[in-house]
Amino acid sequence: MNKEQALKDHQAYQERVAAYTLALTTLNWDAYTIAPKKGGPYRNKMASYLSGELFSITTDPAVIDRLDLMSTFDYDEVTNREVAQMRKEINKTRYIPKDVYVAYNNLVMDANDVWEEAKATSNYALFKPVLKKLIEQTKLVVSYRKDPRPVYEQLLDDFETNMSTKEYDAFFDKLRDDIVPLIHKIKEKHLTRPTWLSEQIPLSQQAAVVERLAKFLDYSKDSGQISLSVHPFSQDFSAHDNRVTVRYHEDNFTSSIFALIHEVGHATYNGQVNEAYDGRYIRKSMTFGMHESQSRFLENMLGRSTAFWEPLYEDVVKMVPALKKVSLKEFVEGINFVQPSLIRIEADELTYPLHVMVRYEIEKGLFNGTLDVENLDKVWADKIEEYLGVRPQNAAQGVLQDVHWSGAMFGYFPTYALGSAYSAQWMKALRKDIDVEKALRENQFTLIKAWLKEKIHTHGGVYEPSELMIKVTGEKFNPQYYVDYLKDKVTKLYHL
Repeated sequence: MNKEQALKDHQAYQERVAAYTLALTTLNWDAYTIAPKKGGPYRNKMASYLSGELFSITTDPAVIDRLDLMSTFDYDEVTNREVAQMRKEINKTRYIPKDVYVAYNNLVMDANDVWEEAKATSNYALFKPVLKKLIEQTKLVVSYRKDPRPVYEQLLDDFETNMSTKEYDAFFDKLRDDIVPLIHKIKEKHLTRPTWLSEQIPLSQQAAVVERLAKFLDYSKDSGQISLSVHPFSQDFSAHDNRVTVRYHEDNFTSSIFALIHEVGHATYNGQVNEAYDGRYIRKSMTFGMHESQSRFLENMLGRSTAFWEPLYEDVVKMVPALKKVSLKEFVEGINFVQPSLIRIEADELTYPLHVMVRYEIEKGLFNGTLDVENLDKVWADKIEEYLGVRPQNAAQGVLQDVHWSGAMFGYFPTYALGSAYSAQWMKALRKDIDVEKALRENQFTLIKAWLKEKIHTHGGVYEPSELMIKVTGEKFNPQYYVDYLKDKVTKLYHL
């Protein structure tokens, strides 16, 4: 096979894979949003069948041979990098027996239904045997790879290229050393959480605010959708179809606000990848840390600033009459209030990375054998209490609060903290080109969105984070920017 024919066959193969992927993505979206629960077993069975067919396509020896051949040719930069990434990805699954792969995918889909019920009833005992099986089966499928590294090291690398426990341990050690003292200083002030944060706000009013925010963030219904789910998430279907979900709490209405901003960060990233990459592997091969850097950038770097709310707050007060007694200054102070709490996705910026650290330490233990699932709810509660000084009263507040383990996404959690740290460095670069506060105040988020597209989004997964960081900021990743950002913010906020 010559160079040109190999590329032509490769393109046809990618279209076929994209078709199956779109079908599975749609089934996944339905399962998490609108699909009837009773239809779960049959729907999951059919999705597992499609997963098996996709598995057969992607592990076809002819596909692997073609990719191996293409790696000896010199195409354009994007195709060369795509082939290298696809070979790496296929090597993760090519040796897994099909029946093992199908059973694993079916287990993962069934696990979500069990997790939802367990969380709703705060019953860890219900989810425990499923979690145990997920860990065992994850170890099994990873064991088929021809990779000598420990399982958890491979899982970390799956979500963030070239990251291992060595790098993450150093990263979290720095955050612990710099952030914990700040938390103690703030706790010594014995500040009271603003009461308006717990006001009972009707869901209809919250939904109106979410719609207003979507408009401000240039998130259009022409290419997006806002739905409800147990756990907020974003789903990428194509360049012009990127959907998000939120959840509403009557006594915590800012939860839906920041869920929307966060998930729109993901959707904006996906929606601004070069359209020419639609249907190609490279379109979705961004690392999870990179993706989190975009959602955390919008959620925190922008969404918790005064400038962000200046053009919005008058409208928000009209939608939420309970805020008439809250000034803009008080509102911004409230959404930045630092207080150790139990729920990760609702944690303040300062304590948030410690939530991630708890999950990272537990995952390490589960995969290196120092922890098991038996008393994991207590282990979780103990660690949260040790790091944050608060203790879950039930499993729904603790070990069951996140969806990730039911999806077997072991190794994902550390990227949340890493993405937050990346975002501080993106902001430093952005400020060199754009007056960020002025753009926000003048309702010109599109200027920031265009900068993100040009510098980061358009590339999709062509570049590794370390490469893109140098391209955009002119230097290697430096977590000091993140630490400095947090220190500066809370020092000014609390006059430390």
